[in-house]
Formats: sequence, structure tokens, C-alpha cells
Amino acid sequence: MLAAAMVVAAAVPARSAAPVDEVWAAYQARWQSTRSIAAGFRQRIDVDGIGGEVASSGQFYFSKPDRMRWDYVEGQQQTVVGDGSWVWIYQPDLEQVYRVAYETAFGRGGLVSLLAGREGLTERYRLELLERNDRSVTVRLTPRADVGETLDVTLAADTLDLRSLVVRDPAGSTTYVEFDDVKRNVDLDPSLFSFQPPAGVDVITTPATASAE
Repeated sequence: MLAAAMVVAAAVPARSAAPVDEVWAAYQARWQSTRSIAAGFRQRIDVDGIGGEVASSGQFYFSKPDRMRWDYVEGQQQTVVGDGSWVWIYQPDLEQVYRVAYETAFGRGGLVSLLAGREGLTERYRLELLERNDRSVTVRLTPRADVGETLDVTLAADTLDLRSLVVRDPAGSTTYVEFDDVKRNVDLDPSLFSFQPPAGVDVITTPATASAE
């Protein structure tokens, strides 16, 4: 699940003492002018110690500052809605909804901070330029603290738009997400980012925790 920029066609200079910093600065600049995204996605989750993988695909929506929606239509069908306060995870086959506080689901770092372009992300993560070619640029974000997700962020080389993510969590699970047909600054219906549990389903609430960061 899952769950934060650049100037269009901004080219990162080939000569730089710290190329990863320039890549990231261009990415953040792009996001300052991005207010929304709609895209298709393909997702694969590998769970450590279990073997096999869980594959799914669907449609992703994001609206600043921190609203998001994932509609899973292939694989296990579910709807994930982040309304800014709660993350709603609706699993129709199980007739249940998980309601998780944002602080618990995302904390101060990770995917939501990345998509939202929040300040201070580089204070909590070390940046490493993994790969750079004519088509894409991949940057790894490793948490400076002992806990947290490690993110591999792949951007289009020409625009620095987000193309794929690899998220490794402390529990050992790895989530691979690829985006396609990415549309930027589209008008999105606000109702996409609200959720009302269907009648008769079980609602399981996980509140914010004191340790959530």
C-alpha cells in the first residue's frame, strides 16, 4: 500500500559534485508544480519467509497535500482511500473495512511524504543514485534511523515524473509498483478521496499510536 516534484523537461547537469542531490532537487521542483496525478499501476508484493508473491493492478489517484486512492481491479479486489486523517482499506470479499490513522499508516516518512513533496524528507533519508541512463534515473532513500521503509524511486529521465517504486519495509516485505499512463495536474472529483463504509460490513479501527513518527 501504499502509500509525494520537478520542472518539466528539466535536465540534470551531467557534471556535478553531488549528482543525486541535483536529481532530487529537480524532482522536488517538479512536484512543487504538481497538484494531482492519475495513473494505472501494477503491483507485486513479496513477503519474506512465506514465498510466492501477490500480484495486482488497478488505478491510482493522488491529490495534494496527502489525499490518495488505489482501486485494485485485478488480483484481490480492494479499495484503499486516504482522506488525510484516515486510511480506509475496504475488502469486499471479506466484508470488512480497516480504518487506520494516518500517523500509524504513514508516519512522517515513506511513500506519502514522497508523493506530497513534504519538507525534511532528506533529513530522515540518505540519498543514493543507483542508476542513470537515457530513459530513467533511480534514487534509493535509506532511513537514517534504525527503522523505516527503504524506497527505490525510479523517475523518467526527461521529465523526472515518477515511473516506479520499490518499497522495503522493516518486516521484510518488498512491494514493487510500476505506473503507466500517468496524467499530471488533472481535475479529480473530491469524492474519490472520501469513503463511507457500506452497510453491514465490519469496521476495524487502528488509532494513532504514541510511537508513530
